[in-house]
Amino acid sequence: MSGIVFGRMYPNAGYNARYRREIRRLIKAMHKDVKKELGALYSVLASDAPLTLTEIMARLRKKWYYLFEKRAKEMAKWLADSVQKRTQKDVMNQLKKMGFALTPHYTGAEKKLITNFVQESVSLIKTIPQTFLKEVQENVKKAFERGGDRAAIKEAIEDKIDHPLVKDAERRAELIAKDQTQKVTQDFARANAQAYGATKARWIHIPGEKTSRITHMEMDGEEFDINVGLFDPDVGEYVKPGQLIYCMCTQEFLFPGTE
Repeated sequence: MSGIVFGRMYPNAGYNARYRREIRRLIKAMHKDVKKELGALYSVLASDAPLTLTEIMARLRKKWYYLFEKRAKEMAKWLADSVQKRTQKDVMNQLKKMGFALTPHYTGAEKKLITNFVQESVSLIKTIPQTFLKEVQENVKKAFERGGDRAAIKEAIEDKIDHPLVKDAERRAELIAKDQTQKVTQDFARANAQAYGATKARWIHIPGEKTSRITHMEMDGEEFDINVGLFDPDVGEYVKPGQLIYCMCTQEFLFPGTE
């Protein structure tokens, strides 16, 4: 290996925590609202329950799809802006410590990065209410089909909602926050390195919490074109650090002229 390297970046734990906390706050509010709305079911006749349920779920979907999308856009924009500023500052400081006083040349690609990131994040976060409310409706229907007195039906429904459904939604929020914080960090690391003239990078494999992609372990230390990435045979395409879901790999950039 040769060349002077710079620009290795890791996702900020504080950003990740705030992003996750905001999504979980939405989940908590939605959970509370669902239980309140379903209260109307426990006083209707069994024959009226399907119609009442359909009306309730339609209201909940309209309300929470909108709220999640609105807040997701705000959170994603905040995260992208925060990571962009942090990355610019950190890369500049790294180069100064190495004795380089350079002026970055940004092309405007950063704005496109933010737009694309916000769209992807919103799309992912919207799956949380979609999945949660779909499973709520299915479980409520099953509870009424099994029958029993109102107390038993209510207990069966709320037990299911309070535990596996909410926990699954919170787990998904955690994974989305972790994945998106990593992805936007690596994207802006590349954009900032390119602003200083870098065209090549070196793949740095970071093991996952439980497993690692074999192909990414084999990529460790390999150099690649920043605009292209490395070919991953598992997915049949060229990829970059942080691009694939839950990929925690990072990169370091070769200083121009020292590749």
